[in-house]
Amino acid sequence: MPDPLVIDNRKDSLFQVDREVFTSQEVFERERELLFGPSWLYVGHESEIPERNDFRTRDVGGRSIIFNRDRRGEVRVLLNTCLHRGASVCRHPAGKAKIFTCFYHGWAYRNSGELVNVPSAEDYAASPADVYGGLHTPRIESYRGFWFVNFSGDAPDLRSWLGTATYLLDLAVDQSEDGIEVLTGTHNYELHANWKLLVENSVDGYHAKSVHHTYFEMMMELGQTPPMLGDADTNGVPPAGLGTEFDNGHATLIYPGNGLPLANENVVRNLAELREKAVQRCGESYATAVFDLARNSIFFPNFVLIDLNFGMILRTIMPVAPDRTEVTSWHIAPRGLDGESLQYRIDNALTFWGPAGLATPDDVEALEQAQRGFSARKELRWSDISKGMGKTRPAANDELQMRAWWRQWNALMTGERLPREVDEFVPFDTRAPQGA
Repeated sequence: MPDPLVIDNRKDSLFQVDREVFTSQEVFERERELLFGPSWLYVGHESEIPERNDFRTRDVGGRSIIFNRDRRGEVRVLLNTCLHRGASVCRHPAGKAKIFTCFYHGWAYRNSGELVNVPSAEDYAASPADVYGGLHTPRIESYRGFWFVNFSGDAPDLRSWLGTATYLLDLAVDQSEDGIEVLTGTHNYELHANWKLLVENSVDGYHAKSVHHTYFEMMMELGQTPPMLGDADTNGVPPAGLGTEFDNGHATLIYPGNGLPLANENVVRNLAELREKAVQRCGESYATAVFDLARNSIFFPNFVLIDLNFGMILRTIMPVAPDRTEVTSWHIAPRGLDGESLQYRIDNALTFWGPAGLATPDDVEALEQAQRGFSARKELRWSDISKGMGKTRPAANDELQMRAWWRQWNALMTGERLPREVDEFVPFDTRAPQGA
């Protein structure tokens, strides 16, 4: 594997990434071990399993897991593999179950993980329950309803891992005094491109006007100011927005102008009511950050939160092969929206972020074109991520946020830790009281 993989030249403000990292099977395998092993990975939100015995199955970090509440109501993450021969013990995407039974040989487990039944157990010299105990339960922790899993025994706690990037989750949760909820329905789609390209794209303001020009034109025709084209600061964030980096590779682009395209008076009024309640709870400065700024955030390595007034999505980006990625996306909303406002957000989730929406097909095409271009990586070795480097406060359409992610990638893959590029910027005067 060539060395170095990342060039971070502060003297010449040059940041480059070797294109081999987007195509190499060796790099892909090392990422599974060195990135997805020690990192905290998003599993799900508490609103997805509101009652005892609720469960969801999904793939996290290359592992099949069950995200559930046991019979006592405690949140669990169980590895979805039988202790006997490895078959899945739950083959359904969601439901209710007190017991998970492997259909292959019938070994059964409580939804808290204990092995409770083995057919013909008398034929074993030692009790399988005594030998194996139960389903493997990795380390899990939560922040304000967002649950994460870690497959390493020596990783820091979740809050230390998130650091001050927790405020990006706060800004989403505090849109309602009752928090947020994941809406019914999931978008699943695949792209034939490396997973890191979608990570970059998720916090890339530079591509917006070229790739999504149809959306920008539509906004202008509707009398709406497109993102990053306004003329006023909001809580110190300039019209062009800001790129912001955090420790551990978390990053965001943040910009003013969080509008409601095509919203009727009732939808506008409902949002204004939520904002006023936030002012009463948290103060004007914090409410302004919550409702008048938009954010695209990445939590290292592969969890995305896109937080706009017309809709919010959670996205996980799962590598399947060096040139194949699976994407799962959920739409979230503040609790307390009326039916019309909720339907407005659902419509936006379909028409903007959906696999056939205004944005996602454009992005998929761009990333797949980039993957094709990497066939010439021997002749053109480096991808450039230098835009805005050297600025005191890079804009949202600069590339600081991608460089922050890549520095963490480089640290975990090579052991080389590179210093932050700019000081942290928090776009409000005081923070709201922290939730659970």
